[in-house]
Amino acid sequence: AMKKLLFALFVLSTFTNSIGQTLLNSHPLELKKSRINHQILNAVNLKKEIFAIASDKEKVTVLKYNKFLFFSDSLSVNRPDKEYDFMAGYSFENNGNPNIYWATEDFKKLQSVTFDLENKTTKVAGFQLRLTGETILNTFSENNFFYILALPEKEESLKIYALRKGQLYEKAIDFSAYKFVDEKGKATSFTELIRQNGLQMIDTKALNPLFETVGKSKMFVEGNKMILTFDSSERTQVLQIDLNSFSIYEQLIPQQILVKSGKSNSYFHQNKLYQLKTNAEELALAAVDLSSEETIKKYYADTKDTISFRNSPLFTQTGNQGGKALKNTKKFLQRVADSEIGLSVYKTPESIMLTVGGVRNVNTTGNILIGITAGAAMIGTGSGGDVSSFFNEGTLQANYFEALFDANFEHQNLSQLPLAVDLISQFLNENNVALPAVFPFENYYILSYYDSKRKEFAMRKFEDVSD
Repeated sequence: AMKKLLFALFVLSTFTNSIGQTLLNSHPLELKKSRINHQILNAVNLKKEIFAIASDKEKVTVLKYNKFLFFSDSLSVNRPDKEYDFMAGYSFENNGNPNIYWATEDFKKLQSVTFDLENKTTKVAGFQLRLTGETILNTFSENNFFYILALPEKEESLKIYALRKGQLYEKAIDFSAYKFVDEKGKATSFTELIRQNGLQMIDTKALNPLFETVGKSKMFVEGNKMILTFDSSERTQVLQIDLNSFSIYEQLIPQQILVKSGKSNSYFHQNKLYQLKTNAEELALAAVDLSSEETIKKYYADTKDTISFRNSPLFTQTGNQGGKALKNTKKFLQRVADSEIGLSVYKTPESIMLTVGGVRNVNTTGNILIGITAGAAMIGTGSGGDVSSFFNEGTLQANYFEALFDANFEHQNLSQLPLAVDLISQFLNENNVALPAVFPFENYYILSYYDSKRKEFAMRKFEDVSD
């Protein structure tokens, strides 16, 4: 959950009203000491029923809410054996009942617990993963399955473990027929590329901060498709993997061209690829339609320009201190050239919002990325990595601007209204709550948390503000 909330550090808003948030419900819940064993997992099934699975050292309690967000049922059982460290994810039975997966820290042992709230029973199954010479990359729940992605040492492949209804399926996706290049365009192998860069998983429904999107190797999951993107100076390689047939569809999208050489990155969003290329003197931004591979539109600016297609000042922000504006484009481009560059794309009620810039470590000359992606990956699996320490030390600096476009990538001259993330961040700053998590529901976001004073689980609704 921490990773979801940290993006607020990169979103500046002068908006201070608590507009846009409503308490949906609260329910008595007591998590016994000690805090280190507390965890809450949220899961939404196809019927739009919400399950909150809360665990302390001894008990696991499932709270069930119907699609109108009214509490409908609960069930408490003993926590699985101590060797299982945390709840790693979930899948669903055909009738909408949740399977919760507990994992040991190394993921070699998993236990699934299926909750039948109507009959007040649980069903338990155990799994052993033979992760010999394999590194866990990511875990995610989608299509009623819980997926674990691993990188084998010796083969040019990605290993997928899929769990559902007490069954474990294994599949190796073979990339040996494809050619890969590193950031500089030199030939490399799939395995080596992932080893160097990690594989940053991007939540396609969230507003992702730059520190999560500056990686050169990314994965996006949309329904039954997993999209991998690899950026180098000349091109973005896009691999779309069908999670039913495991077929691979490859596209090579040329990068934008600048007068001088530069760094590049991209971001996949709703079947478009947004590309950024920049050096100390120039910046190019483009949107490509992946169905036709046509460039929809591109924008260019150099040090003499004010960057006419931006809707915010050129911000600089170090750690979690307040941000300030940079005085000109030249200063901005110099700082970005000295950074890991990236962009993120988010659909607001009125526009497509791009956050464009770079992230650098201002205290050391070392590469920040490995630390960040490792931290974010650990948070994604719930194993307790904490990216916030980067910010608290004040070592991480983001230099960026925000820009608003319509669906045809035409720049929109609007002022950006407050987003759900601004309001969530403000709520969390003003209220001391435990175990916060954010998830999309219908056309808004739900912030769930544990109120340890009142001993209750609560859900609040937050929306992007629209005209």
